[in-house]
Amino acid sequence: MKKLLMLGSSLASVEIIRKAKQRGWYTIVTDNLSPEKSPGKKVSDAYWMISTAETDLLEAKCREKGINAIFSGVSEFNLDKVSIMTRDLGLPCYIDEHAWTFARNKRNFKNKCIEKGIPVIPEYPIPDNEAAWEQIIYPVVVKPINGTGNAGLSICHNRKELEEGIRKAEAFNADSELIIERYLTGQESWNYYFFAEGTGRYVYSGSVFKQPGYPTYLYSFGTSAVNADDYLAQMEPMCSELLREIGCRDGIAWVQCMRDDDGNFYAVEMAHRMSADTSGDMQEKGLGFNPVDWMLDTALGVRHTADMLPVQVAPPYNGATCVYYMFADHAGTIEKMEGLADLDPDCFRVEAIKRPGEYVDQYRIIVKITFFARHTEEMCQMLKQLNQTIIIPDSAGKDLAIRFTDYEAVKQRHKGLMQEPVYL
Repeated sequence: MKKLLMLGSSLASVEIIRKAKQRGWYTIVTDNLSPEKSPGKKVSDAYWMISTAETDLLEAKCREKGINAIFSGVSEFNLDKVSIMTRDLGLPCYIDEHAWTFARNKRNFKNKCIEKGIPVIPEYPIPDNEAAWEQIIYPVVVKPINGTGNAGLSICHNRKELEEGIRKAEAFNADSELIIERYLTGQESWNYYFFAEGTGRYVYSGSVFKQPGYPTYLYSFGTSAVNADDYLAQMEPMCSELLREIGCRDGIAWVQCMRDDDGNFYAVEMAHRMSADTSGDMQEKGLGFNPVDWMLDTALGVRHTADMLPVQVAPPYNGATCVYYMFADHAGTIEKMEGLADLDPDCFRVEAIKRPGEYVDQYRIIVKITFFARHTEEMCQMLKQLNQTIIIPDSAGKDLAIRFTDYEAVKQRHKGLMQEPVYL
């Protein structure tokens, strides 16, 4: 029996573990979290209480237990360790070390985009004198070059906020370089490429929606039904060439782009991994392929050939993979979480990031739900069902969750992209 070691229990890990078990693999999860706080440990065959940072200890344990594959979900810290351990143990790994430096370092990626002529968001140098401070036109975004999931990021509208944002970014990682960029509004997209034998293919895009009145980086709702015509015309050939040139050869990579209100595209960052939004089963319903299966193949050393690459999808779509993140409206302790067990598991995949009794900071994820919708009307109805069913009060009885309710925005953006039902 093949043995798979999963590093950590980040988003998407539970689905990866379950899919590996369906294949007949023996699954082990390791991190320093107690089993009740580690979703992956609850569904795996076994677990180790070893931090993913303890690579030497983990490598010795892998040799002792005869581990055949090491993987992680979407945590780039843990994928750093996957790359190190698989190299030392001679195990398969999709990560190209050179390509990984661009995925992990926003500065490297931005410089490469500039070299290739790909538009990037204008930035300001870190101010070290009054003249530099006076050059900054607000609002701006400040962030560490190696942050993920908006960690250490701040949107700043004046000097005081920027000074606070710089301190916040430095507190996230004192050794990391910071970037200060113009703050742009518009439509963001995540554009996904699959690789085999060094050949890459653009396959699909995803877009996000924010609940009005909250920070623009809180992506409450995402969908795979996107009009990607402008990206394909303006950005795709350059992005495809960049990913090939930096060394992406296997697995999945994606490029995040911003299209501003004037229709201009900018490359924001890239990743060499699955998306946190991924639900392989739900994507298989709408897109015809399962990225979790694709990545598990790479972990065990099953070689994909170029003729196995998924085909590019295009509208009219027969449905969409959707993800709903319920963020914390305010900081507080979760009193209870009701309704999650009432959701049909065939329709909804639920990942509870927090548990009753746990404290959650403002704007951090409480729960993630993925589902498949056949058309826009069904999409909105399923969102309404989730809002009505899920109850997450704090210790004072106040609703903790930010509810996405901008159904009209969803309908407008999906107009003409999906096969909508005809009512007689």
